[in-house]
Amino acid sequence: MKVKVEKYPAAAVKNGRLYFGGADTVALAKRFGTPLYLFDDATFRGACRAFRKAFESKYEDVMIVFACKANAMLSAMRLAAEEGLGLDVASAGELTGAILAGGDPEKIIFHGSYKKEEEIEMALLAGVGRIVLDSDFEADTVDRVAKRLGVKARVLLRVTPGIDAHVHEMVQVGKLDTKFGVPLKGGEALRLVGRIIKKKNIEFMGIHCHIGSQILDADPYRLAIQRMVSFIAELRDEYGVLIIDLDIGGGFPVRYDSKQALPTPEKFAAAVCPALLAELRAKGIPEPRLILEPGRSLAGPAGMTLYTVGPVKAIPGVRNYASVDGGLSDNPRPGLYGALYEAVIANRPEEKKGLKKFRVSGRHCETDTLIPDIELQDPRPGDVLAVFTTGAYNYSMSGNYNKFPRPATVLLSGGKPEIVVRRETHDDLYNCEIMPARLKNAKKKKK
Repeated sequence: MKVKVEKYPAAAVKNGRLYFGGADTVALAKRFGTPLYLFDDATFRGACRAFRKAFESKYEDVMIVFACKANAMLSAMRLAAEEGLGLDVASAGELTGAILAGGDPEKIIFHGSYKKEEEIEMALLAGVGRIVLDSDFEADTVDRVAKRLGVKARVLLRVTPGIDAHVHEMVQVGKLDTKFGVPLKGGEALRLVGRIIKKKNIEFMGIHCHIGSQILDADPYRLAIQRMVSFIAELRDEYGVLIIDLDIGGGFPVRYDSKQALPTPEKFAAAVCPALLAELRAKGIPEPRLILEPGRSLAGPAGMTLYTVGPVKAIPGVRNYASVDGGLSDNPRPGLYGALYEAVIANRPEEKKGLKKFRVSGRHCETDTLIPDIELQDPRPGDVLAVFTTGAYNYSMSGNYNKFPRPATVLLSGGKPEIVVRRETHDDLYNCEIMPARLKNAKKKKK
């Protein structure tokens, strides 16, 4: 089936070649080399604005925060901050980046299922707006660190509402069987809040949930809203607590298949906000601040990855293979949980001659399947392969398996390219390694 290039933001065909963010992708590949990440400024900013407009028009007090784990690049975090978004970080490394990028500490939310004491100390000293507690262990740790520093930690408690969002098992994080959060079922979350509000060094601000990723239907969000508001009512009735913040996480989808219908931020806002307001009114609860954490839905469409095609192999009656100069180290998602992508030959994206099915493989010493089955325009060595919607999790999850250097990233602004992450060198791969003197000496003795 033909890829509908026009369905992907920032992508277009001009003069028989693929353009992205106003730039000729073939020219970019030649100038900067491959593999190459592209990131379009306008597409990312547009997504930030679309989410703000959709939810702020339907609910009075909303804070949108960019989930930096989707793309922890300094430039992405800076763009989000410029668009008025907060930053959701999941490690001390991401927190460092958020501060370097100029994020407002008051609008930083610090996540993670196991935050070490030194990370909590760093967050408190930086003045982050909220720390999300993921367990009773973390509640005790944050209280202890805050006491030592002589500050009060403002926290949310992450709860698991027990919702199956009907997505891949690896990204279902709102059901009962997950490492994240404290279950509502059985009263465990209720009991933990009772403990938290007694701690002198913690200020309990509200609750958080996240039900999964790449959710195409609004119904799971409605159900999450019902359960969260019921829990808020329990907290009021049991402890007299009125929460300040209700954080419903992210999980909003992007297009990986050009033939699939994609719900807009407006559709989710139209489902979530009225449902929340109705539930709050029914239970007589004042409106809390609504926090959302889109990540993939902001960064994904803003990205593209370019590769150079190498060997092309045909096994008659079995399969055709096209190998590219990247794969597992720059995009581990297909190997991790079967993520699927669409791609075209960038130097002739609309060519119909020779269109047939191929398996696109990376060049790592593994099976390394990048795209298991896709129709391509007769790929030949030297062609440029462009893979769509790679702005989320590709850069963040990239690694150095087989000692492959990570790709460069080019930020596009009005068609003008600028390197914002330089390509790693082979020397970079060994910068953190220290050869023991005894091994160096042994080498000299052998000579």
